[in-house]
Amino acid sequence: MFKYLLLVALVPALAQARTPVRQCGNRAPLPEFVDINGCTSMPCQIRNGETLDAVGEGIVSPVATTRLLTYINVRVGIITLPITIPPELEDACLAGIEPGCPLAAGQRFNFRLLMEDLELPNLALTARVEVGMRADDGTVVSCVEFDARVVR
Repeated sequence: MFKYLLLVALVPALAQARTPVRQCGNRAPLPEFVDINGCTSMPCQIRNGETLDAVGEGIVSPVATTRLLTYINVRVGIITLPITIPPELEDACLAGIEPGCPLAAGQRFNFRLLMEDLELPNLALTARVEVGMRADDGTVVSCVEFDARVVR
């Protein structure tokens, strides 16, 4: 009986797996919930050539905006490598914002980035990955940072 109760208690926790993230250096707001490829501990294993599936839920926009642009930076030590995002995914309003744009200041929204055939520098080191969105005026609306190791 005890094993059954333990299993029942664990199933909801597993279904709500969260990726541990940090606030970016720019102090932009964090989502309430983040899931990056199902990663639950650092460093996340990111496979080159596979799909990056990043979900952020419960993001609150600090500004009103008609457009959000997605960006990804990879940092190793003092070196920052911006990652090229396909144009059809760079505009977050078209690619994955729920409920859509425009957004009002204080409005809550969700974001999903599905980037197929992801190619990151194949470094033998753990890197800091920053995923964020900028508004029309350049304000960073949301940003998360996590540790990742690129694997083949």
